[in-house]
Amino acid sequence: MPNPRCSIYSEAMRTIRITHYHEPGYAWSFDSPDIPGLVGGPDIDADFEAACRWAEDAVQFVLEGEAEERGESQVEDVRVVHLVETAVTA
Repeated sequence: MPNPRCSIYSEAMRTIRITHYHEPGYAWSFDSPDIPGLVGGPDIDADFEAACRWAEDAVQFVLEGEAEERGESQVEDVRVVHLVETAVTA
């Protein structure tokens, strides 16, 4: 029996893109073109994996708020895609 939470069986699953930024000497930060106003970042000494977890927690927080506003107890299943913005040097 297919798992309804598995993305292979859920063609309509919403994708949330998270763009991560990092400059040497500064912490990772992120934003999302799919969730207006979603910006943040972990502590300055956090690595990329920690930054991803931090971003996913922020997405979950937003989704919980959206579900609550709709009067629903079930949070929408989404696929989170992490992208890294690199500095372009001339």
